[in-house]
Amino acid sequence: MPHLRTVAVGDPMLPELDAIECIEMLRDGGSLNASFVGTTGKQYWLLFSLKSELAPGGRFVRLGYERPVVFERVETRHDATSVEWQSVDLVTLLWAEADALLMQMRRLVHAESDAKWLDAMEQVARTEGALPPSIERVLGVPRSPRSN
Repeated sequence: MPHLRTVAVGDPMLPELDAIECIEMLRDGGSLNASFVGTTGKQYWLLFSLKSELAPGGRFVRLGYERPVVFERVETRHDATSVEWQSVDLVTLLWAEADALLMQMRRLVHAESDAKWLDAMEQVARTEGALPPSIERVLGVPRSPRSN
């Protein structure tokens, strides 16, 4: 289990950015992630985990986001074909700290898809976890009972 702690603004535990790898919505239903490389060459994730519920009628409803976390991603190779990723030094951030990291990313973003998800992450950070208008709240069609 990764170590968990909260940092204050200006804490040296926050990584300095060197390059953006990818900013995206994850396939877990809507968590937002910014993958980046720090000035030390280490890979990090800034993650906004989705809060959701299954509503009556079977619809998936996005409610907003948990407090942001940042952590180092460490690759371990077991052999030529087997790779495992571990999350190391998980740190829970204040929304203002996440926003500060996102502002640093703005100057490094070149891909249109990264810019789209960076916009969404900035909106989430500035509203302290609220679902931005650019992300659908309700997904899926209601499931009907199966008949045999």
